[in-house]
Amino acid sequence: MSVSQEQKISSTSTLKEEQIPQKQQCQISNLLRRKDFKSVVRILQTDKKSRTNYQKLKYENQLYHVGQNLCIRGDNRSIYVAKLIKIVKLHDDQDNCLPFIKVQWFCRKTELLGLSKDYLDCISDNEVFKTNEFDYIEIESIVGLAIILSYEEYDQIEELNDNVYFMRATYINDKLQPPFDQWNKVCICKKPPNPDLKYIFCEMCQKWFHLKCVGLSYDQADRINKYICPECKN
Repeated sequence: MSVSQEQKISSTSTLKEEQIPQKQQCQISNLLRRKDFKSVVRILQTDKKSRTNYQKLKYENQLYHVGQNLCIRGDNRSIYVAKLIKIVKLHDDQDNCLPFIKVQWFCRKTELLGLSKDYLDCISDNEVFKTNEFDYIEIESIVGLAIILSYEEYDQIEELNDNVYFMRATYINDKLQPPFDQWNKVCICKKPPNPDLKYIFCEMCQKWFHLKCVGLSYDQADRINKYICPECKN
């Protein structure tokens, strides 16, 4: 892996004990074992001469730039989404180094606090929410680029890849912005749309309706050429 096309950096396993005082090396080893990379960076970046920041890195033949969104593999093998904020190389006087990336996390609906099941049912599995949580992680955690669209852009895509997500709100300090009750609503139930669910379009009022809300099954909806909703029929 390399942080630019001109310079190469090693993985986190290349830090040598003899080049760091014994006490500090023991502390860093414990922090690395616990994957507390934020503390490792705090210890090693005190000397500006030992720190180099980059705007891009190359990992597994993919070039990444600061500002791009990434898919990140967690310890539980789940995939998370984060924005690449900083690329940093820390090194000692002997030029042994530790590379890390600083990321800003996006959360998923399973991480939202205090929402009822009715609210969660309106949120897609591929929906993400920008947070104000930052972290330093290993470059080896990168899976690939993530594409984050608006709801309208996402809803127009017919075939989705695993790395495509959408965002219509942020989640700052455990609060949605805009709040859930300010999201656009659809259907007679007046709930925010979830692109994971099946809808049917009314040809008269030009609105979308949940199949369940208008009493239709998937098979019934598939057989309808032009649908007129209950409100327009009345």
